[in-house]
Amino acid sequence: MTNNSTEPEPSRSAPARICLAGEDLDWLGGSSLQAAIDLRIRCALSMAPRPTSFEIFASGTLTGRAVSADLWTPADAAWAELARFAVSFHHDRDDDRWPSELAIVSAIPPGAGLASSAALCVATLAIPADRIDPGEPIEAGLVVERELAGRDVGPMDYVPCAAGGVVRVFCHGGRIESVGHLAWPGDLAIVVVDTRRTRDTSEVIRWKRARSQAGDPAIAAYVRRTKEAVERLCALLEDETPDPVSIGEALDAAQSTLRDDMGVSDDVTDDCIEALKRHGALGAKITGTGKGGCVFGLFLEDTAAGAVRALLAEGFAATLTKVSMAGVVPG
Repeated sequence: MTNNSTEPEPSRSAPARICLAGEDLDWLGGSSLQAAIDLRIRCALSMAPRPTSFEIFASGTLTGRAVSADLWTPADAAWAELARFAVSFHHDRDDDRWPSELAIVSAIPPGAGLASSAALCVATLAIPADRIDPGEPIEAGLVVERELAGRDVGPMDYVPCAAGGVVRVFCHGGRIESVGHLAWPGDLAIVVVDTRRTRDTSEVIRWKRARSQAGDPAIAAYVRRTKEAVERLCALLEDETPDPVSIGEALDAAQSTLRDDMGVSDDVTDDCIEALKRHGALGAKITGTGKGGCVFGLFLEDTAAGAVRALLAEGFAATLTKVSMAGVVPG
């Protein structure tokens, strides 16, 4: 370690999220249904009176070490720039204590459609707060990603990472207009499968925007069909006794339009979804931008562990998780 007299700040953790239905409706117009899941990223920041460097350490699904001369100097690893921007948001060169080290422990696969970047920003931006108000890291995180890091991201990912639970996020013009919270059946589990196919999320979004601006009728069909899936899911979750089979069918409908209209599925993704269904998923779909990343399946809780074992035995990168009611929290 190169920094002396470091003092730790209270650490924060934030969950990943899956999109139950409504990818891209934050900029196409409409609402999306998001759920926080119990895969989390934890960030711990240390401060020092006069640090001689700023260091970032990452372990878990994100690994590496990045060093810069100080918080305001670009790091020597591209992956660490978002973390550096998030830390710098609340700090100034005139502060008595400067950030010296950021330790990241992640259980979220990066770049896989689970909002790992939003979770990283939310957890880091919540560190200085004595009391965590979910709205603050959402607003600040969008500034960090859009303006400082120059990433083309929508706002809907940030809500479940900050607030937890299942949320319906209404957006217009790329801005959050309102958020509604929904219940989630306690006997349902989520199995995430990583397709192991990376892609440039911003490039995929630019391709979608170009099609929309050109008046592609498939985009209009996607918006219509996806809005129907969102409404169906919301109605099911508002029922006193939601039917798991019907929830699964609504997820399948959302995947159908992602595949047929938006065109972000492929043979590898379809194989992962078919494997989830073969092992008992009530419904399965892409989460996030598509063209790679992750898919997920909905399972009855007593069948999920066996499905994961079978998927792993077949070579799929499967992880068992559940909806997390907790958003960004201490520790």
